[in-house]
Amino acid sequence: MSQIEILVGSTLGGTEYVAEAAQALLEEAFFDTDMHLEPDLNEMSLQEEQIWLVFLSTHGAGDYPENFKDFMEQLQSVNAPLDGVRYALVGIGDSSYDTFCEAAKNFDYILEEMGAQRIGERLEIDVVDHAMPEDRMADWIPLLIEDLNELID
Repeated sequence: MSQIEILVGSTLGGTEYVAEAAQALLEEAFFDTDMHLEPDLNEMSLQEEQIWLVFLSTHGAGDYPENFKDFMEQLQSVNAPLDGVRYALVGIGDSSYDTFCEAAKNFDYILEEMGAQRIGERLEIDVVDHAMPEDRMADWIPLLIEDLNELID
């Protein structure tokens, strides 16, 4: 279960950079990763235990980015609990909007309702405070790696 599926929902590409930085840090810690820039549930077997690391920006009035909408439709059509899914979640947004990290908050709620279990706390990165959001993620990733190592052992 040490394969980590990195799912990216990004509108302008900034979230993708943060995910790529996390991928490099995870691989340095000897985790196998697979990056999904156009997430497709058909590429993941829900019959096996999964670890998802989700990077999600918020678009418009709290919406999911375009590249993530099909995945959300696929996920909501699943007619079984996601008991085998463990996930960590990074939301990236701008706190000057009322819908700061709303897509990540909604996704977190949906996964929880479907029976998936979150690993650690959701990270919300405010681009107002962190011009380089990958730096904020780099502060958080050691905590995730610690949680992942406990989960896998």
